[in-house]
Amino acid sequence: MMTSSPLKKAFFITSFLICLPLYAGEGLFSRAYTTETVPADHFELEQMVRNRSGRAFGDYTAFDFASEFEYGVTDNFQAAFYLNTGYIDADHAPDDNDPNGETGFTNHGFALDSVAMELIYRVLSPIADPIGLAFYFEPEYNFHDIHNGDPEYDSLSNEFRVLIQKNFLGDQLIFVYNLVFEMEYFRYGYGETPFIGELDWNNELGLTYRVMANWYAGLEFRNHNEFGNFWSHDHSLFWAGPAIHYASTGLWATLGVLREVYGDPNGTDSSGSFLGNGLFLHSHEEWETTLKVGVPF
Repeated sequence: MMTSSPLKKAFFITSFLICLPLYAGEGLFSRAYTTETVPADHFELEQMVRNRSGRAFGDYTAFDFASEFEYGVTDNFQAAFYLNTGYIDADHAPDDNDPNGETGFTNHGFALDSVAMELIYRVLSPIADPIGLAFYFEPEYNFHDIHNGDPEYDSLSNEFRVLIQKNFLGDQLIFVYNLVFEMEYFRYGYGETPFIGELDWNNELGLTYRVMANWYAGLEFRNHNEFGNFWSHDHSLFWAGPAIHYASTGLWATLGVLREVYGDPNGTDSSGSFLGNGLFLHSHEEWETTLKVGVPF
């Protein structure tokens, strides 16, 4: 009787693992969501750590920590609860209240940022259907401004996403697109001023390829557009960068880096000189590094 060689066995096992589909509920990118959801009656704990740094001038770095508990209500409907905390270390950095850098702001400290709920309903599966389609809703209450840590600020926001996913080459190449609308009402002084409306409209894209068993490598793109009072265009920003993803049966992790590549309008410093690197002079950061870790059970 003829037996297969160890080399042939290894080749067969490796080929089988590479062809395995994506584990449900995984985050392939730092920002963009796939249409996969946690299976019915299953749970997942997810921890996110994000570093934001590099404003137009001054010293600024911030860490965001998001702890999420997810539950699969059905195979196509996922509910989750977030608890968000953060740390800011800033000296004379610009923000929304001081975009021209006359004084900037200084803040050093750790705080509870916000609480939020996440609901995702999948209409089409990218594996069973020609394209994946899901709808996302996230209401959130913020205890202070996450950009500058202002303790006399709070806000209510509702974020809506349309999630689209297309798999190619037997699920080895994955493309996702998120259309994001966020309506936010914020105020200063905890009731001393009326709520102010703001609309954020974002485009988030990701393309990733399974390079070997359990490993994906890809690129991510994010476009953020902000409209004061829901109609007045304040600014548009563009980031791009790589994303690496690993997954095993009981653990997955994603590391993504985004760098600002363009801002509209482009920034000037306090003297009116153009910033040669094209860094946008506003409350957003040039660099963003995100690590996500998920444990399904």
